[in-house]
Amino acid sequence: MANPANWTIHIGLVVRQCATLLGARALFEQGGRTDAVIRFPEQTLSYVEWEWKRAHTDINEFEKLLERTDDAVFQTFIGYTRVNELDMALERIHGVWENADKPLLVFLVTYEWHGRNRYFQQLKTYEFARGCYKHVRSQPALPWMVNRKTYNNVGEDA
Repeated sequence: MANPANWTIHIGLVVRQCATLLGARALFEQGGRTDAVIRFPEQTLSYVEWEWKRAHTDINEFEKLLERTDDAVFQTFIGYTRVNELDMALERIHGVWENADKPLLVFLVTYEWHGRNRYFQQLKTYEFARGCYKHVRSQPALPWMVNRKTYNNVGEDA
């Protein structure tokens, strides 16, 4: 089972690992306005925001990222949405990002709600750019549900 504290720690570790793999550094809670910044010595690659609340609700992470578009190559959002609310989340993000000058990379974990628990289904990746958005990838949200044979043999579109 996930809770906000465990999730925040996990996301922070993943962001730091991704930055390291890119040869960059991850800096957290920069200026009290951003969850993380992925930065090279001379350039900011991405501001990163994450939110436990559902992506279509009254969260302000998209607006915070939009304010920083001139300061980075792209922006990144990591969040959650119920399976049946995915379209609402995508429309909410699109409404904010429609006129942005730089891309937004969105990672949404879809889940089913049973009792008081979230049961994670898919990790879906989207790119929002030039007034539209596209679905980039889907995979099981939990690593032990990934069919390694399928994902290890996927060809790359270069």
